[in-house]
Amino acid sequence: MAPQLDAVVITGAGRGLGKAVALRCAQLAIPVLCISKSETAAATCAEITAAGGKAEFLTIDLRDASAAHSEVLSWVARSSYRKIAVVLTAGALGRPGGLIDADLTDWLTTYQTNVIGNLAVTKALLPVMLHAHFGRIVTIAGGGAAYAYPRFSGYALSKTAIVRATENLQAELADKGDFLTVCLAPGAMDTDMLKQVRATGAEVRTTVSVDEPVAFIEAFMLATACGFAGRFVHVRDGWRSALNRPGEVIAGDLWFLRRIEK
Repeated sequence: MAPQLDAVVITGAGRGLGKAVALRCAQLAIPVLCISKSETAAATCAEITAAGGKAEFLTIDLRDASAAHSEVLSWVARSSYRKIAVVLTAGALGRPGGLIDADLTDWLTTYQTNVIGNLAVTKALLPVMLHAHFGRIVTIAGGGAAYAYPRFSGYALSKTAIVRATENLQAELADKGDFLTVCLAPGAMDTDMLKQVRATGAEVRTTVSVDEPVAFIEAFMLATACGFAGRFVHVRDGWRSALNRPGEVIAGDLWFLRRIEK
């Protein structure tokens, strides 16, 4: 039987994948906390409540990790939710280019949003998750997490870091209860970020419908077990066969951050 989630917390819920996940959760009658740095989270929240769903919003700039942690802690304190999932879709692309022409201050801002800010939200939720011995955590990788991507090197570095952070967190939570984490490569979706990438002249050969990563996230959040917990998985890997089957890792289809071994 699928776990009954009390709530789903979504960063970057104002647009793109985050908004799509929020709307899907509402269709499943799961309360949603929408987080974004602008009024877009409030708009998503209003859309959900107008349709009869249950949603709240927080306007948080994830570049300020301390504020993000504090705001979400306050929300936890005034809510009664215990079985929680968190989906970290918020991300900043940053300026194009590699190290030769880099503005490292921009790289820092990108890292603060994509890694530290998203993890600050997760850290604020962990006490209630640990108390409930339950949690579902979905992080989002992107271009450069599995291969060289100097066109947006700062972004690629931040997404590589979030892959390893996910692996570490699964290991940290392994003996704490019913916890599943995953880092999803959602594929190139037709979002505002993809438009920014294309504006630099980058070629994007294959795109996916946002419905594909939404379906993955839904299935993962409601899974009772997962053979790829803590791993980096592409949305088009053969992941379905490893859901609800503990210990059954997908053969040959998982992405790893590992040195080459003989």
